[in-house]
Amino acid sequence: MRDGLRRKQIRAVDAMTFTVGAGSAVGYIGANGAGKSTTIKMLTGILVPTSGEVRTCGLRPVEDRRRLAREVGVVFGQRSQLWWDLPVRESFGILAAIHGLDAARERARTDELVDRLEMGEFLATPVRQLSLGQRMRAEVAAALLHSPAW
Repeated sequence: MRDGLRRKQIRAVDAMTFTVGAGSAVGYIGANGAGKSTTIKMLTGILVPTSGEVRTCGLRPVEDRRRLAREVGVVFGQRSQLWWDLPVRESFGILAAIHGLDAARERARTDELVDRLEMGEFLATPVRQLSLGQRMRAEVAAALLHSPAW
């Protein structure tokens, strides 16, 4: 104990086992602090589990993180993939380059996502000027730009 503060250890994720089949859509809900974000971070290789084994798309998330990044798309509310001062379209261009998409694939995929997520009206708008709903649509598009399997 230091300066009268006590440290309490909480198990956010304990004895969890589940499988999600390809093409499935799953909702993952729970109370604040229940371990939802921690689980997703372990599934994507951002956090290392203290015990047990994690497989995502047949890969070990930490050891195979670069390969896994090509297979999954994730949106975290507190962490943006978009550049705050750039228009949405330019953020997509940077992300396409990071994922190694050629110009034709970038254009086709951006057009598809813009159409499906109804983002045409704000594609040229800097991210900092978007409403929360617009920004979340752009974040989802950014997570899907590279056509992840999951």
